[in-house]
Amino acid sequence: MEDSPQLLNDDQVRRFIADGFVVLDSNLPRSLHDEIARELHFSLKKESKWLGDNLLPRVPSIDTVLQSAAVRGAMCSLLGPDFSWAPHRFPHNSEPLDTDTQLTDFDPFENQPVMGEGSISGSGWHQDGHSKAGRSRWHTFKAINMFYFPHDVPLEMGPTRLLAGTHLYATLRNALPSQVFLEPIKAGTLIVADFDLGHAGTPNRTDTSRYMLKFVALRMSNPSQPTWDHGDSNWRIPNDLLTATQIPRTWEFLWHWLRGDERSRHRDALPRAEIPRLRSEMASDNNESRLSAMYELIRIGTPAVEPLVEQLLATAGQNRDESPAHDEPGFYAMSPDHMERRFGMRQFVPEDAAIALGLIGAPSVGELVPLLRHKDPWMRINSAYALGEVGTAISTDIADQIGALLDDELHQVVRSAADALCWVPFGSETATRIARLLTESREDWQEGAMGEPRLGGRWSIENQVRYSLSWALLARIKHPCESDLAVQLESVLINALPFESGYTPAVLCQGLESLGTPQALKTAIRYLQPRRWDAFSFAPPNEREAA
Repeated sequence: MEDSPQLLNDDQVRRFIADGFVVLDSNLPRSLHDEIARELHFSLKKESKWLGDNLLPRVPSIDTVLQSAAVRGAMCSLLGPDFSWAPHRFPHNSEPLDTDTQLTDFDPFENQPVMGEGSISGSGWHQDGHSKAGRSRWHTFKAINMFYFPHDVPLEMGPTRLLAGTHLYATLRNALPSQVFLEPIKAGTLIVADFDLGHAGTPNRTDTSRYMLKFVALRMSNPSQPTWDHGDSNWRIPNDLLTATQIPRTWEFLWHWLRGDERSRHRDALPRAEIPRLRSEMASDNNESRLSAMYELIRIGTPAVEPLVEQLLATAGQNRDESPAHDEPGFYAMSPDHMERRFGMRQFVPEDAAIALGLIGAPSVGELVPLLRHKDPWMRINSAYALGEVGTAISTDIADQIGALLDDELHQVVRSAADALCWVPFGSETATRIARLLTESREDWQEGAMGEPRLGGRWSIENQVRYSLSWALLARIKHPCESDLAVQLESVLINALPFESGYTPAVLCQGLESLGTPQALKTAIRYLQPRRWDAFSFAPPNEREAA
């Protein structure tokens, strides 16, 4: 019998909102962590240097960590009880520095220090892209990185570094040394971080490999009530925050969003005369000023909608729908221009005005819907994003207008629409469009498209599109829908399974499991059965124990 989830408390949730992460103990036996570390070390040293996303079938005991009360409680608290794990689960090893490399003094803020040969852990400060497929960034909490350490990691072994408070930054260019979190880690520690939090590896100055395992969890629905161990409905700034960015208005809004409170309850009747000043401050290169102004406009609500739409329209005609090249800083959201917002093959950063319009909510809908048909693709991309952030406050008719963008000639627009569809109640028309894209190939989408080029792989644009669409299907299935639509969605999932497309079948099988019909479960089991691994067939027991 599973233990009840160990939910976070109000203070931990507040710290997560402000700093972008919390550090937890998995509360599991040391012997389990030792076993995981031993299995992982043997596999990477004796069998293959590249486990990739086959981490769980190779070391099945890791699933005990994922199913633990601490992990389920943290994910339920921050993403809701219907959260899902992404197929991406990856071992990040940091190998000892070469004996010729002298590194006796290490600056914790240094960007891209030298790492030991064979290290996967990247030492450059970065915000993650969803593995192999660029997706949207969200200010609201919809994706989490969980870093698990199966063994003790003293400072000289190179713990993962974090930049507190940067999860709301569009770029890490203006991060400060005071935001660095770098502390020794004990075996069994979990760092639960917002997906967009800046982080980096640290050089390993010991003679032993360091391992960190990363997992990604995703929200499946917008919150309707607090899902943690809550007792206080008011926002309070925690003591001893690590972030240097003081944005209490922003934090307060996100606290109430996470609680599922009505957005209209937190409006401010600021004079309309303040709107031009706030719009101007949204262009500041100071993150504190920029974010504070953005969320003041969000709190103003309806009077701010038209000015924000004007601000969004001013970015049309600049080819912002075109992704930066792999060798450009903007590909990794590190452009020298703090206001550069571009579609990205690695990750899509929307316009600040689109973020604000989406979080204002229902008052923005009337202005956003016409932009779905704007001639500039950047407008179509941003309006879809913003309507997705409005969420279930929009009707199925409007959701299907977002779905109509799945017919767009540009994959950038299609992918942005797919992300938006994860949060809105789309109907049969959109399900039909998704079915077509999951089973019919487009010749112009066959070019290689890797979100993380240095890791290699053979994903195409089509793979990326299908992966995003699979999440839209799963989100729709997890929530009530008419019986006719449920039957249609089951058919879409079953028919799409044979079309191998990276992670997509793994998400489709989650959808079949969520449906729970006999046919859905039979199909999922039949698909997964020949793809199982025998995790203990790689080496004789005596060799495993000797390792």
